[in-house]
Amino acid sequence: MAKVSEFTVSVMGKEQIDSLHSLTDGECLKRELGQVSEMKNLLEYDDPFPLDEFADLRPFLKRAEIIGSFLQPEEFIVLNRFLIISSDIFKYFSERPDKYDLLRKMALKISPQPLLEKSIARVIDSHGQVKDKASDTLSRIRQSMNRTTSRVRRRLETILQSSVSKGVAQQDTLAFREGRLVIPLKESQRGRLKGVVVDQSASGATLFIEPLEVLEMNNEIRRLKVQERQEIEKILKSLTDMVRENRSDIQDNLEILGQLDGYAARAKFSIQIEGNPAQISEDTSLEIKGGRHPLLLLRTSEEDVIPLTLHLGGETRTLVITGPNAGGKTVALKTVGLLALMHQHGLHIPADETTSFPLFSQIFADIGDQQSIEQDLSTFSSHIGNIKTILENADGISLILLDEIGSATDPAEGAALAEVILKNLTRRGCLSIATTHMGTLKVFAHEEPGVENSSMAFDQKTLKPTYRFQMGIPGSSYAFEIAERLGLSSKMVTEAKDLAGKERGKLDRLILHLEENLQRTQGLLKESEIKESQLSGLVKLYRNKIDDLQKSSDEKKQKIIREAEEVLQEANTVIERVVREIRESQAGRDSIRMAKDILKTQRKKIEALSGKKEKTDDRFFQQGDWVKWEGHKGKGEVVSKPDKSGRVLVQWDGVKLRIPVQELTSTQESKKKPSSGRLTIYSTDRQVNNEIDLRGLTVEEAIETVERYISDAILTGLTQVGIIHGKGTGVLRREVGNYLKNHRLVKSQRLGNWNEGDTGITIVELK
Repeated sequence: MAKVSEFTVSVMGKEQIDSLHSLTDGECLKRELGQVSEMKNLLEYDDPFPLDEFADLRPFLKRAEIIGSFLQPEEFIVLNRFLIISSDIFKYFSERPDKYDLLRKMALKISPQPLLEKSIARVIDSHGQVKDKASDTLSRIRQSMNRTTSRVRRRLETILQSSVSKGVAQQDTLAFREGRLVIPLKESQRGRLKGVVVDQSASGATLFIEPLEVLEMNNEIRRLKVQERQEIEKILKSLTDMVRENRSDIQDNLEILGQLDGYAARAKFSIQIEGNPAQISEDTSLEIKGGRHPLLLLRTSEEDVIPLTLHLGGETRTLVITGPNAGGKTVALKTVGLLALMHQHGLHIPADETTSFPLFSQIFADIGDQQSIEQDLSTFSSHIGNIKTILENADGISLILLDEIGSATDPAEGAALAEVILKNLTRRGCLSIATTHMGTLKVFAHEEPGVENSSMAFDQKTLKPTYRFQMGIPGSSYAFEIAERLGLSSKMVTEAKDLAGKERGKLDRLILHLEENLQRTQGLLKESEIKESQLSGLVKLYRNKIDDLQKSSDEKKQKIIREAEEVLQEANTVIERVVREIRESQAGRDSIRMAKDILKTQRKKIEALSGKKEKTDDRFFQQGDWVKWEGHKGKGEVVSKPDKSGRVLVQWDGVKLRIPVQELTSTQESKKKPSSGRLTIYSTDRQVNNEIDLRGLTVEEAIETVERYISDAILTGLTQVGIIHGKGTGVLRREVGNYLKNHRLVKSQRLGNWNEGDTGITIVELK
């Protein structure tokens, strides 16, 4: 908690952090985590929070309890600063009625003290002095004091000038001794000036004389100073009485601000480690996704800390972690323990939001060497002592962490003890994680119900640890390989392998084979996920195209029907008129010829209507033709004839696309000379992932990458994509957001939800 306490601004806040304890009530824990989350959002996205450094007022308030006591002016300044901070925080949350429900409920319990604030400001100035206007009496006293002091100074300056001219004064300026203005007189001339010797210089050559003629005036000043002090005490007592009357409210405010300081410290710590609130699992399962050791994060960059993903629960109650030395087993063990403790103490953890923990009744750990000469403890003895305590107290909702179980003694005996201990814990239902190098425990974990093997991955080519956790398979210690790599002779390594025996070699070869298969499977799985995402985008694209074609076809049919009805109606009208005119003209030659012309015109209209088709054959498209693309707005210019696959190269909105001729329709447009500018050629069957990761790029690189990616996504048919920029300082998120606002192909954008990546990802809807 010391790291979290560093972010507090008060003694009260530090006490809040130091008093945090493991919470076993689910609702209470959710409320604590919710308050930290609200404070984090407030600090990251809202106006500056007016919580500033404030003093521990409890000693002041305790002294103010005594009737007749009074606080000093400088203490009132400290108190008033606290009152102002309290009022500002109350106002801050009052102005946000629809935000921060949990914190606002707490903050609105603050009792502002405007009358006390004004009273202190009226009486005490910023330098800790009582103002002249604090009372009428004090004002009169100080005015009298100033007038008398001025008279004394003027008279003394006259006497001094006379003494200087007579050669009896030691210097030509007045001196100040024992709170009085005096004249510095040569010791040899002491009889030349009547007065009281107030002081004498160290050498004895100078006497500081208070002349008799100003003695009474100086006595008057002293009387006024006494009156001033008495009046100031009276004023301060009155102010202290107000503090005493409101002591309970001030004490409550102090406690509330201390709690807010504690939540602010936890929120600032969460921002530093890029933390998230973990979930409370409904069963006794533990699920860590992307978890990082918090202390490692504080000492190094996030990229250098390998995330841990681990599941423990259900039928599997115990994990046995194996692997080489310095491969990260103990770090993984400590990461699980620290994250569980942080979560249960109401802290955010450096892991994905989908991480979940049960509410553990107790968390036990046996990690490290605690041997002691004084207590007559060996390493093995200390381990057994710890395990004895665990076995006496652990229950079905305990978390047990055991590092190098069964070590520091005979390997065969240690392994047997380890098996018995892990069996006992597994049957109790505890969630247990143990690290070991013992080969027999790998076999035990494979065969024992409720126990599963796991390991820290190791690069077999470089013989270096990767610090990545993998479930399901044990890990080899790679002792022989590492020893040979570090310079031990091959002959000695070979001899050691022979001594280890063939069975040991078989087990190691099996582990190596399993690791190779796992790495191959993981690679295929990742590739499959990418292809699945691309396929999903293509399926969506063609479904939309089919819907558009169906809609377009229906609209064309309706249009043709309407036009046909209009032509038929017009034809009937024309025929009736022609017949009437023929009858009226008695079938004259001119009338008949005119009728034939009219009927011929109508016949052409019907033929034109019946012949309406939008053919898309490659012989209709030549270089320079202008075309429309089904499902897209605007027009494009044909740049080349169709290729063998039936695709035409079309210049469209600043890019060149290869589009199937079946999706193009000719349009009446004057032919223009094709643009000679350099354009990128895209194909509509391009495969694009539905997310892009910008982390690690500069702002300029990120903007350029996003520009290319959006064009690819549009052509692939994606309508919604995710742009991962991380949380960090927020600069990359802000600059990418500003670029997207003005992009002609972007319909909308938003930050991700809690289950999408939160503020570390921007979700973009494309036009």
